[in-house]
Amino acid sequence: MKKVVIALVVVAVVCLPAATALFSMMTTMTMAASASATTGCVSQIGQVAPLGGPVRIPLAGPFVVTSEYGMRANPGPVNHGEYRLHAGIDFQHAGGPGQVVAASAGVVAQTPVDELGGGNMVVVDHGGGVVTRYLHLADVAVEAKDVVWAGRVLGTEGATGNSSARHLHFQVEIAGQPQDPRAWLTQQGVTVPPTRGTGTGEPVVAVDPGVSPALPVEPALLAPTSGPGTTAGLVGELPEKVGAWQGEQVANAAQVIRAGQDRGLDAKTITIAVMTAMAESSLRNLPHGDSVRQDTIGLFQEGPERGPYAQRMDPYGAANIFYDYLLDVPGYLDLEPTIAAHRAQANANPYHYEPRWPEAVTMVSTLTADPTLLQALPAGGFVTGCADGGTPGLSGSGDGTGQAIVDAAEHYLGTPYSWGGGSLTGPSLGTYTSAYLDGTHTVGFDCSGLVMFAVHHATGITLPHDAEAPTYDPHGTAVPRDWAQMLPGDVISFSEDGTGARGSFGHVGIYAGDGWMIHAPVPGKKVERVQLRGSDYFEPMTWVIRRYATA
Repeated sequence: MKKVVIALVVVAVVCLPAATALFSMMTTMTMAASASATTGCVSQIGQVAPLGGPVRIPLAGPFVVTSEYGMRANPGPVNHGEYRLHAGIDFQHAGGPGQVVAASAGVVAQTPVDELGGGNMVVVDHGGGVVTRYLHLADVAVEAKDVVWAGRVLGTEGATGNSSARHLHFQVEIAGQPQDPRAWLTQQGVTVPPTRGTGTGEPVVAVDPGVSPALPVEPALLAPTSGPGTTAGLVGELPEKVGAWQGEQVANAAQVIRAGQDRGLDAKTITIAVMTAMAESSLRNLPHGDSVRQDTIGLFQEGPERGPYAQRMDPYGAANIFYDYLLDVPGYLDLEPTIAAHRAQANANPYHYEPRWPEAVTMVSTLTADPTLLQALPAGGFVTGCADGGTPGLSGSGDGTGQAIVDAAEHYLGTPYSWGGGSLTGPSLGTYTSAYLDGTHTVGFDCSGLVMFAVHHATGITLPHDAEAPTYDPHGTAVPRDWAQMLPGDVISFSEDGTGARGSFGHVGIYAGDGWMIHAPVPGKKVERVQLRGSDYFEPMTWVIRRYATA
């Protein structure tokens, strides 16, 4: 743990009532379709068995490698210049828009659209916890549940979403965490040219070569019904080697696991701890720090402010110190594992830990006599908002009244906030994630997603997934800002800077009557009722109120 103070830029986002900058960007978001018409917590492709087979460059024809995996200043127009993880490798076809092809055999899990991020995307599940993502496509040639093979066309290279030029962003995830695609491709025997280097992708494979995965008969939950999972007891005799880890490293991992189990902690929490120790010390009980800070010691490189020397140098004791700090991180189970570890450790790089996540999963699954843990994980990793299958969906439709709009929103009180989350049928996986916001692993709503759902369920009116759209959508009628004239079901959009100008509205909610509002507030919180009348936060803003009730 290195106590380094860093400045993190909070990106502009709809539905975050914070600084004015958070309200400055209003782009209509087209999100991924909900995986289920009822809860959003069901994957229609079920669980795909590990497929194997050939692996290739995901472009056909001549190409240039234009950007690598790693931290960089964002070149795209949205949040331009923000220092953040570039979670993939970029290829550009040398002769104009090229054909994007599957890197290996699998099943199309989603074809989401994110106008603020990846644009037109294809997500392919290869089984065994491996997922590849293909971003910024000009067009998409496949649909969810399509079977693909190495070389099948997925779409055309483009510049949709937050992109500064035509290219393919290729991303690899294992157990929900992004990996360096160059390293992954190299491990599969694929030669990747250096940055700015050129190469030639194999031609398109138009016909299935005969290695097609069999789809499961039944859909599968996106997350275990028990939430973040449990672990069995440690195996009776520790193996000498687990992957690349051996000897004392395996023994130290066992101490970290045992400390978590003795506290009754879940599998995700324990795996985060093992991942952290792997990244901090390579699972070695080091009696020293490094050039950044020389007084940190032990598996977790903890300083004297965190505990006595003897406890920090005891693997079991050091793990308990780490667990204390991790459990104090608000909503840590809703965060990407690397971000949870980063906040517990206060290190400089939020993504320092993520390369160790798959290895930590393997270590925990092996040492707890559960070798299927990795395969049992959803392909996208742990998903929050789906405990016990998620909140049951609403059947039928409303009667067009304002109260029906309120009732639809109240049905999902307690549902997690998820940036980009929400569909016409209920909560869904979000579309965007960063060091502060994780929508892609959370089934829930953002503010405009909740309003879009509730209004559509009650009235049949379809609003854009945008916090500003309700201020001018022609289906609504204007309502004065007068408590005596406002009715339950009215939609309130908030302009924080007080101008009421286009582009200044960044939050939206549903009036519930008697001065109360229902809304999806901010990341880390849940759909809630909040008092508007007399609020020091909401009252000073400019409001635009419109009525969408039809009866």
